[in-house]
Amino acid sequence: MLFISVNLVIASFYVKAYPRVFGPLNNLLLQEWFRLYGKSYPEKIWWLLTLSGLLIAFGVNIAVCTLDRLRALWSKRGQMGMRVFFLRVSPSLIHICFFIVLTGHLLSMVSGSTRSIDVIAGQMASLPSRDRIMVLGQQCDYYDSPEILRGFVKQCTVSLDLETPAEKTLKQISFLHPFFWQGLSFHLVMDKKAGAPKMKLIVKNDPGVNLILWGFTAMVLLMFWYFPQKNIGDKRR
Repeated sequence: MLFISVNLVIASFYVKAYPRVFGPLNNLLLQEWFRLYGKSYPEKIWWLLTLSGLLIAFGVNIAVCTLDRLRALWSKRGQMGMRVFFLRVSPSLIHICFFIVLTGHLLSMVSGSTRSIDVIAGQMASLPSRDRIMVLGQQCDYYDSPEILRGFVKQCTVSLDLETPAEKTLKQISFLHPFFWQGLSFHLVMDKKAGAPKMKLIVKNDPGVNLILWGFTAMVLLMFWYFPQKNIGDKRR
């Protein structure tokens, strides 16, 4: 964990210093990014290779330790009540949930996709599986007060026409209010926050999102149960 932390600190300086190299990581699959930039900038991406190796080693270590602990606890389950058994096994289950979340992120990085579409009335773009999207129009509200915010965008709403070979759907999207359609997620982002805003529609195919959401939810619920129960047990002792 110490080596991973040091590696990430070093990485933060490289990412900030070379935005043209690492910026495309937001829109490309990991293997595509390596193909385009790995051979051209080996001196700038070395930290990503070492980080990958450290994370793999850390993952193997967590998996082995977790399985070994589960095996030991399972063999002693008859000597303790269900509550005590679940209390002792919960940290291992939390680690498994965290591992599931990381797996979801990896799946999205190697098999997902991101598409950026300019928000211009009449703009049309093709989506996966012969689907299409058209920007119908936009409407923005601006701050009148306080004075320091006057003229800045408060909220924008964009109307979209989504079409598949079998159906046609009208949708509206605004900042911080994404929606899902045909397995894709749609997000509205803004490039410029004052004056006439330049907006983009980000369309993501994120195959790992379910693993991330379910794994994270289970991990949070387990922690909400585990720590109060552990504190009660510590006070009794």
